[in-house]
Amino acid sequence: MAVTDFNQQADQRLHEFLRAQDSAWLAEQLLTATRTDPLLRARLEVAAGADAGVAYDDRVLRAGLERAIEIYDFADYRSADSYFRDVDEALDAVDGLIDAGFPDAAASLAEYALELLEEAAGLVDNSDGGLRVAIDRAEEIHLVACTAGRPDPVELAELLADTAMASDYEVFLNVLPDYEPVLGLTGLARYRELVEQAWRDLPPKKPDEHSHRRFVVTHLMERLAECTGGADALVEVLSRDLTSGYDVLCIAQRLCADGRDDEALDWLARGMTEFPPDPRLRTLAAACHVRADRRAEAGELLWKNFNDRPSLDAYVSLCDATAEQFPIWRDRAIEKLLAQPATSARFTSTPYRPEGRSTLVEVLLWEADAEGAWQAAMDGGCRDDLWLQLARQRAAINPPDSIPILLLAADQKIGHKNRDSYQIAADLLAEAGALFARCDRSEDFESHLTALRSTHRAKWALREELNRAGLP
Repeated sequence: MAVTDFNQQADQRLHEFLRAQDSAWLAEQLLTATRTDPLLRARLEVAAGADAGVAYDDRVLRAGLERAIEIYDFADYRSADSYFRDVDEALDAVDGLIDAGFPDAAASLAEYALELLEEAAGLVDNSDGGLRVAIDRAEEIHLVACTAGRPDPVELAELLADTAMASDYEVFLNVLPDYEPVLGLTGLARYRELVEQAWRDLPPKKPDEHSHRRFVVTHLMERLAECTGGADALVEVLSRDLTSGYDVLCIAQRLCADGRDDEALDWLARGMTEFPPDPRLRTLAAACHVRADRRAEAGELLWKNFNDRPSLDAYVSLCDATAEQFPIWRDRAIEKLLAQPATSARFTSTPYRPEGRSTLVEVLLWEADAEGAWQAAMDGGCRDDLWLQLARQRAAINPPDSIPILLLAADQKIGHKNRDSYQIAADLLAEAGALFARCDRSEDFESHLTALRSTHRAKWALREELNRAGLP
């Protein structure tokens, strides 16, 4: 018999039994059950005419939240996972109140959970982001509960605004536009009043200021402006305190999102004039020019980015923006890269080694010029990762060029003296061994391995990795 059929038959038998009992006996049984089941008691209270908003006694669930969330000693990484599972189970019980018909109680308990999480935050390891997940879950329950319930819109507005501005963990930082239907016109007006007052009370912004309160209040004001007034209102907020190119960038990005590139360019020009050079401003301005098919103007801006800090990304951006005009810019870029200081050291443990012609090598590899990239590396040096990339490409056409690079890379890894590095070294030596074989130099490879094993005979972990790789 299926479990479902069995349960249905059991329910039917119990139903028939209960219908046959005296009503006084049934009432006594229900009252007894309510002493250990506050949710059942609340349902019966509501059925008897009580207000659902006050019928539910939340003391049991409050105690459950306290047991799950409150911490009196630090919860390290190993115990944090268990801690956050307990928190999630406690929040499950709060969430269940909504479908049970007690959303106002659920909202109140979600608020209490957020208070407890804020207090406990500094005592639990948050390496895996468990705190953010728990806060988000409690906020989600609160929103659903408020939507299903009957919160006072003014009181709710005050709770949302005051909590956000007092929180160190961004609680209720992003309530708009989700709470707008719940707040209504009255609640939204009160929310606006509180946020705007806090905004007016902020002192003038100083360059490079990183105040947490300023961040929170500014963010709330930006969300409010965006939701109620659109781009123009947001620009008005953002333009109050212009102390960096980034402030201008935020304004221009919002205008671009609305297709207002010409206005964005005006702001970007101001930013590039009033503040230190910022490649992000030039990049966005170049994108506006490209959309208007002004590729020469875009090229001038992106060339400044490349000239200030040559990189593959800057080179690709210049190529994409200038299209058929790129050959002119390419000549200038390659000349710039050839002028970079050369370096000869490779695969050493020396910190802060010069990168040599690394960017030129990256550019030529991106252009699929493997021979040019190899020559650039030979002439001016490059990073170790690029040497390996070049060696593996070179192996197909000229294995002898690749062998010394792989052997040097293996030696470098052995020098790190740990199991993971030994494993990588063994893999590199196996690669080199295959190339020795292709060159009919297997005996040379065996001699190299014999000498290497002798030099590092005290490193038993290295020997294990060499044996595991099947090396002689």
